[in-house]
Amino acid sequence: MKITNIETHVIHAPFHDWNADAITRYHGRIFTTRTIVVIQTDDGLEGVGEDGGEWSGAQKQWAEKLKGTNPSRWLAHSSLSLGLSEAIYDVVGKRNEVPAYALFGQRSVTRSVAGGSPLQNRVPVSAWCVSQTPAKMAEEVKRAAAQGHTWLKYHTNHFHNIVDQTEAMQKVAPRGFKIHYDLNFDSTVEHIVNLAREMSKYPIVGAFEDPVTNEDFEGYKLLRHRTQIPIYFHHLHMGGREALLGLADGYMLGHSAVEQVIQRAGLFEAANTPFMLQNTGGNITTAFVAHMASVFKMATLHHVTCLNLYADDVVTPGFEVTAGTIAVSEEPGLGLTLDRDALERLKNPLPKSDKRALVRIQYAGQPPIYARPPVQHLADGAPGYINVNGGGYDQQVDQDYFEDDGSKEFRVLWEKTESGVAMG
Repeated sequence: MKITNIETHVIHAPFHDWNADAITRYHGRIFTTRTIVVIQTDDGLEGVGEDGGEWSGAQKQWAEKLKGTNPSRWLAHSSLSLGLSEAIYDVVGKRNEVPAYALFGQRSVTRSVAGGSPLQNRVPVSAWCVSQTPAKMAEEVKRAAAQGHTWLKYHTNHFHNIVDQTEAMQKVAPRGFKIHYDLNFDSTVEHIVNLAREMSKYPIVGAFEDPVTNEDFEGYKLLRHRTQIPIYFHHLHMGGREALLGLADGYMLGHSAVEQVIQRAGLFEAANTPFMLQNTGGNITTAFVAHMASVFKMATLHHVTCLNLYADDVVTPGFEVTAGTIAVSEEPGLGLTLDRDALERLKNPLPKSDKRALVRIQYAGQPPIYARPPVQHLADGAPGYINVNGGGYDQQVDQDYFEDDGSKEFRVLWEKTESGVAMG
């Protein structure tokens, strides 16, 4: 079997109507664009994969190197993009008439989720969203639970009080539902201890990810001893050896090359510590994550692919989330079929919204602060007005949007924010 051709197609996957504004106003449109990869072989087979965004020059060069070679040579190759790796595992699995997970090893039939029965053909997954007002976060919990999820992950933001968010989410959450807080590795041990003391009374609180900088090993150890909330560690600069030091209760591999996942899964098993995978994408990425996770014994935490965000996809079948888990296909390869009609349809750029809105940040007792979206640019820049009002995730602050209502007030503020932040 030889690779004869590699197609790439840039698509623009739409969000659901109910979450499109929230995600776009927070992040822009970075999550909507993907490159679909289709590997074709001389025996008539196709393998599919996907990468976030448009391909770089380096990715295109790797695609040229693969042409004319046996795809089996590139299994678990450290330099390939996730999309190329997915397509290779898909086509090699089809050629050998085995599911993709069989190319990693035997499925672990003893793996289980705490409090549940052993999972033999399913893996746990999480919903994902952006930080929003307490009322909006409560809606996200209800939506995720209705989709079958038992976990929801989100990036916290200094413009929202996470205690207020948690209280609102707790009121609507079904029993057993959990929140995974990504704390952006920008806090101190004492601040996280104080937060944990206040938030431990809410059963919905599931885990704190990246509470302090990744270099603060002693800080992680202190947090494990001083808080009751599980601590997760992302960005493994020591290649997973962090698990052998007992720094956290769980670890995350985010957008890691397949070779790294295999190597680090062994370290996590040696440390008897669970881990999760986080790879953003649609059904293709979700399928690949599920195949990998079903083999590794300690891959028992809720994996994140942003599956819940998208309204359309280029492959079938989709995934049904039941009790926070999805099924691992037994069909050859990834178990997916490329829908060429959907592929052509999603190549069309998404229409630009004509709805204007301003980011509105309201600290207690102070005039509102306005800026143009996306919110992420404000958070990344750590503007001085955050420091003026104090740091931390429990400030008396909230952030929503001032929708264009045609008023003079909006028009004046829109003009003021053309060059930056404006005070109301």
